[in-house]
Amino acid sequence: MTDPTRASSSLRHRGVTIVAGQGAGPVDRAADIVAGPASLRVAVGPDTHEAADSVHRLVLDRARAGDRIDVVATLEPGTPVRPTALLLGALLDSDLGRPSGESLLQHVVAVVSAVDLAELVLGGVDDRFLAAEHVIDLVEHATVVAVADTSAVPAADLRVLERLLARLAPETLVASTAALTHASLSGRGGAARLGGAAGWMQALSDHTPDHHHDGAITTFVYRDERPFHPGRLGLALERTFAPGTVGTVLRSRGFTQFATRSDRVGSWSSVGQMLSLDPTSAPSWHPDSPHGQQIAFFGLDLDVVTIRRDLDTCLLTDDELLGDPAGWRDFADPFPVWSEEGHRH
Repeated sequence: MTDPTRASSSLRHRGVTIVAGQGAGPVDRAADIVAGPASLRVAVGPDTHEAADSVHRLVLDRARAGDRIDVVATLEPGTPVRPTALLLGALLDSDLGRPSGESLLQHVVAVVSAVDLAELVLGGVDDRFLAAEHVIDLVEHATVVAVADTSAVPAADLRVLERLLARLAPETLVASTAALTHASLSGRGGAARLGGAAGWMQALSDHTPDHHHDGAITTFVYRDERPFHPGRLGLALERTFAPGTVGTVLRSRGFTQFATRSDRVGSWSSVGQMLSLDPTSAPSWHPDSPHGQQIAFFGLDLDVVTIRRDLDTCLLTDDELLGDPAGWRDFADPFPVWSEEGHRH
């Protein structure tokens, strides 16, 4: 007897779409637009595992019943988008994998406010990191970004945001919510690529130039195998990255290593004027872990020479590097002890 959950060649399998955003109202309106006449709507969240599992079970039930798989799942605001999408995609592919290799998770649609983007990324806000990180996370891990409130943002700022979104999410369709249609999701979806589609991930790949300027947004990747001296890094962050000193850093993301915390790989993430330095689960000694500094910067009129020079001064010197690593723990370290909450600078 054929297992109905393995009937992957059935034409009834259209796919699953996730719609996420900053507020329930805009998310529901976008879901209404992208849902087809036969789509089943379901709301899930905020727990990643529960959200992915509930959609997975719903799809399996429809497959067993022989129903068309055309599901639009709206995530409760605040639900982590990337881990939810990756987990759901893995569950669906495990039970309903298609011979073509195409994932049943077709699209992740992110609804973001142009007003919030302009305020958080361009406006110099320095005390709303969680909100900023959430909106950027939505952008960087979507196949379609629907931008709301575009008429409320000055045209010049909107052009900057459009160019920035194209760099942060190079494989993503970006459209205003007014231009969003069901046809926006036609064709084969790209949700299977979400694991490495973000612009900073692509910038850190070995096949990408370390410096690129397209006339509006500068992309610069800082790489070095040496750990940072956290005392010198703290001074450089206050001096070098003060507003206007080296241009305008709109976004930076990557991995870092402190000499005083040499057993852990750190996560570096900034949006506008807000920087977060958090621990990752990766041990620095593992051969597959990132080593030293790998940080992608995106900004306006970036002074790449100064950024590189000042970050170089934060690296361990030859004498420090050749000294006893046990002594590194005595270096000045102005950053709070790493915890699950990380450090906002």
